[in-house]
Amino acid sequence: MTNLQEINAALERQNPFAKPPFLNAQDIWGKEFFDFEPLNAHASDAVFKALEQIRAGQYPTTSIAITAQNGTGKTHIISRIRHRLQSQGGALFIYANKYGNPQQIKQGFQTILADSLANIGSQEVRQWQELATAMANEALRAANPNNNNYFPKDLIQKIEKFEEAKPEEFQTWLKKLTKTFGKIKDVNNPDIVRAIFWTLSDEQNLYAIKWLGGQELAQYKANELGLPTQNQSFDAVIQILALISEYNEIVICFDELDSPEIDPETSLTRAQVVAGLIKELFENLKRGVILSVMMPGVWSNKIKTLPGGVSGKISAQGNPLELQYMDGNSIIQLVSLWLAEYYKAKNLVPPNRIYPFTESQLRSLASEKPTVREVLQWCRDNCNPGVEPPNPVEVAFAKELEEDLGSALDDNYLIANALLFSFQRLIGQTAERVTIEDVTDKVRNRRKDNHINFKIIGKDSGHNVSIGVGVLQQASGKSLGPGLKKLNDYQSFGLTRGCLVRSKSKKITPHVEKTYIMPLVKQKGGEVVPLKEEEVKPLIAIHAVYQKRDVDYKVSDLQIFNFIAEKGAEKMLGASNPLLQEILSDPSYEVPSEMIEEEPVVSEEAEAADGSDSDNIEEGIDNLLSQINQG
Repeated sequence: MTNLQEINAALERQNPFAKPPFLNAQDIWGKEFFDFEPLNAHASDAVFKALEQIRAGQYPTTSIAITAQNGTGKTHIISRIRHRLQSQGGALFIYANKYGNPQQIKQGFQTILADSLANIGSQEVRQWQELATAMANEALRAANPNNNNYFPKDLIQKIEKFEEAKPEEFQTWLKKLTKTFGKIKDVNNPDIVRAIFWTLSDEQNLYAIKWLGGQELAQYKANELGLPTQNQSFDAVIQILALISEYNEIVICFDELDSPEIDPETSLTRAQVVAGLIKELFENLKRGVILSVMMPGVWSNKIKTLPGGVSGKISAQGNPLELQYMDGNSIIQLVSLWLAEYYKAKNLVPPNRIYPFTESQLRSLASEKPTVREVLQWCRDNCNPGVEPPNPVEVAFAKELEEDLGSALDDNYLIANALLFSFQRLIGQTAERVTIEDVTDKVRNRRKDNHINFKIIGKDSGHNVSIGVGVLQQASGKSLGPGLKKLNDYQSFGLTRGCLVRSKSKKITPHVEKTYIMPLVKQKGGEVVPLKEEEVKPLIAIHAVYQKRDVDYKVSDLQIFNFIAEKGAEKMLGASNPLLQEILSDPSYEVPSEMIEEEPVVSEEAEAADGSDSDNIEEGIDNLLSQINQG
């Protein structure tokens, strides 16, 4: 046993329970996962039993609902399922917890689907690449029955060499592979097949995934991949799921459905909006399990009241499964397992497995029917009784900052709402010489707009100002143009300044610059504000804390607002945030040159390769397969 004084000193230096007892998407997809497997094993086992029954042909698709209070372990169950699938295989995995604009829930799910499949699966490549390899193997066998199946890593490696050595021939090969696949499978949209095959390319897979998620590609990139600039539709989702079902089961998990906020346009809660989506997925999914987790009140008061048999599609296996509270034995098991990890990492041997607690202390907690989260919070607060517990808002903020934004940086709705929330906290304050009197998302005739997200109304050195802010991350001028046109329309929207918020990496064509950007910036005193991840991330994080304040984090509005006021300079919040400052500051009358796209030069050889084809597609694939093997 280690000297007790040494153990106590270690506990004072680092609280074993300091990590926030909340799980988010980062924990779902991350490698590390602390799991107390006996707790609520019945819930995760139900999903794997359903997968076994689907494989046995008992039924093709089912759905399961789990109900439990906050902190009981709903997200933990999802993380357990994800990590077991990653280690053992058996199904592709989709995780939905951020739904974007409720008016565009189907488009939002297309992005969720693409982002989830971009994560690493059980074969140590992206899940997209697992699917693409299975499809390619079938097409290659159709071209030559003697071809052996490739493992994803092997095929990706061969393609990388081929693409690097002979890029034009590789594009021709991929085109022919797509055609052959279309001959052996009923394909509604061959572009989706082509894009899935592009995920095997090291150079192009991120662009292909972006397109598969419904996002726009720049015209030159779309031409390079042989795809339309955009394919945003629920039909695309259904076709992707159908292709997955040809080769594998799929598990789709819906989380964070408990938000009480009501969409003003539909008068529905988040759970009700998502329920409509789940119903359609259930009716179209050919092979898989849909899992939804929510609080009991959400199920009883929001889901079961929906018409059209929606609740039966969300929980086809019957009544929702309930998660259990912790009893004395499970509390001791959880704490001892948690401390074992800590002491092992520190190379310490404690006097007993639950030190510094006693068994009677831990068993007494069971009388309150605590959740896992409540037990871990109690341990954190009582591990070092003399140490003041951390600010709960700061703990929640730090947890949200762990989230990888990924495609969230393309989500106009998410970014605009984070900006709106932060600017509303500045009403009555002066920043960058602008005294803010009001911030409203009712930008025209007291109605919202899809492009101008909100207006900042106030005074700048005594003069009235009305700044219209539009977050426009769309790639092409086809979708970007309408938003820029509105930002130039000062009269209709009552603006004195139009402000475009956009990432520098989102290039603008010379035509769009000439037609919309130059008039906005040079003639009307508008501004182009570069969107930087490090500046917007704290705003998204604090807005997420606010959205989850009642359900997850149990903090008040006042606590959040005080945290912004007290920690703003340190955490890049409030008036100290550079992005908010730039939106309010005097316009520079300049357009960042890095944002303007240079027209690509297409070689005659590339054009010829793109236009070439072979009458004997199968022979072409077989020949080019030999080139892969030789390469």
